[in-house]
This record gives sequence, C-alpha cells and structure tokens, in this order.
Amino acid sequence: MVTLKDVAKRAGVSVSTASYSINGSSLITNETKQKVLLAAKEIGYRTNGPAKNLKEKKTNIIGLFLSGFTGPFFTDMMEGIQDVVIQNGYELMVYASDDKHRLLVERYVDGAIILNFHMKDAFLESIADEKLPCIVLDREMESPFINQVLLPNERGSAMAVHYLLEKGHKRIGYMAGSAESYDGEMRLKGFKKEMQKHNHSFSEKDLLRADFTESSGYLAMFQYIEKHTQNVPTAFICANDEMAMGAIRAIKEKNLKVPDDIAIIGFDDIYVSQHFSPSITTIKVPRKQWGIIAAHSLFKMMDSEYESETDEAVSIELMSRTSG
Repeated sequence: MVTLKDVAKRAGVSVSTASYSINGSSLITNETKQKVLLAAKEIGYRTNGPAKNLKEKKTNIIGLFLSGFTGPFFTDMMEGIQDVVIQNGYELMVYASDDKHRLLVERYVDGAIILNFHMKDAFLESIADEKLPCIVLDREMESPFINQVLLPNERGSAMAVHYLLEKGHKRIGYMAGSAESYDGEMRLKGFKKEMQKHNHSFSEKDLLRADFTESSGYLAMFQYIEKHTQNVPTAFICANDEMAMGAIRAIKEKNLKVPDDIAIIGFDDIYVSQHFSPSITTIKVPRKQWGIIAAHSLFKMMDSEYESETDEAVSIELMSRTSG
C-alpha cells in the first residue's frame, strides 16, 4: 500500500509538507503543491475519506478547541454545543491541548469554537476565512470571520459587589484566578469598577491569586489569614465556586465562621455549590445556554440563511444562599 511517506520521498519533501500540499494548505507554494500532487499520481497514492472531504473543503465536523477542561464548568457548555451540532447533522470533535494548530491549518473542521488562551489572536486571524469561521469564547476580536460569544463577567461581579454592600460590608476582598484567563480577569475588572463606582476603596493586599481549583483557593485563603490574622475583610468574592469552596474550608480551619466573620460569594453556580456547607451564594452562569448560543452563532456564520430562536446574550443571576 502506497503511503504519504512514499509520496514525500518521491517528491523530495518532508511528510508534513506532503500532507499540507495534498490538503491544499495556503502555507505551501503552488509549485511545491503541484510537485507533490504529481508524485502522488505517479505512484498511485489515494487519499483517505477525511482527506477527500478536505479537498472538497467540507468535513461536516465542528471543532471545539480548549486549553483544558478540568473541573465541572465545561461539561454543560460542551453539551449545549453538541446538541446544536448534532441537530445540524455535524459531528463535534473536542481538542484539549496547547498545540492543535495543525487541525485548523489543514482544515479538518468546517468551523471552530475557541476557548484556548494558547491560541494567539494573530494565528486565529491567519486561518479564519469564509470557509473556516471561528467563534471565540475567551477574548475580544475584530474580524469578519471571527465572532465572539462572551459571558457578562463584569456585570456578574458588579452584582456580587452590590449585594454585599447592601448587606453592610465595607471592606471586600477578592480571590482571582490565573491572569491568563480572560473570564477571570474580566470578573476582577468588574469587581474593581463596581467598588470604585460606590466610592469604596480596594487595597491590593486584599487581592488573592489562586488557579481556579478548590485546593488553590484553600491555600491562598489559609496563607492570607495566617499573615493578616484578624485584620481581614468581612467578605470575599471568588472568581469561581471551586476557589470559594477552598476558601471556606480554610476559614473554618482558622476557627472563623462563614458568613458571620467572613462572607463568601462564588461565581458560576456549579452543581455542588448548593449542596456545600454552607451553601454558596454565587453568580449563576447558564453554561449550557452559553454553548448553545456559541454553536448557533457559528452556524449563522457558516450559512447566512441559518435561523435560530436562541437569545444572542447569556443571562446571569445572583443565587442568594448561606455563605454570603
């Protein structure tokens, strides 16, 4: 059986160059493409099914590119995307890595939904076109072939601040996640803006950094209380529920009470939040709705006559429970 490696050897190019050439990549010169295609014809190389589809510029596959999906947040979002993709007769492929650019360069998908901070804006702008539209969930971009479906992160944080101020809190701390997270940084931005709007000062020493996991939230809060003993805010807003859970565990271990000594508000309203002890006051993000809106938005880009009755904006609400 003749393989792609045989074609590359015959044409005097690398296997990757042969692959790019056969799949019509714009990264390869026309001269090289013709040399590879001629070599393939001479030795009787036949492309497989996916490659044939690629040549025809249609795979019936939608790609979801994530930087990772640890934690419970992503499951509902992926389910929402998958429901719409299947309804439209396509398949959904999920790629969780910092290096899946080849699948976009070689057009293995007809459209892409991106939630991956490893993929730079310049790269997305270079591969997106009318035959490969993209939806980004984690950044703001201006491109005719890239649309964004973003969570109302700033508004969610503003709701949390307003809620705590109404309860009489004056000094409010914040637990942020990784600075690489667009959603996380927008939530922090919204918190600071709302504090400033109400003329409440915020000290940077009351800003904690963790990495969105429960264990990191625990460690950040435990170390903070160790350092500042009794001189702590009466409330903290956490950029997600998992860090809020860790923070609550640390507060309890320091013999402080939630919410009597320190109130805690989370963000996302993951399933376990309402069953945690104490139940977590949080901003509810309808993750499945987010995925549904993203998928419908992508199909609208792929077909100008595509119709859906889905809202174009994600709705959020504050869930008042015991922790805050």
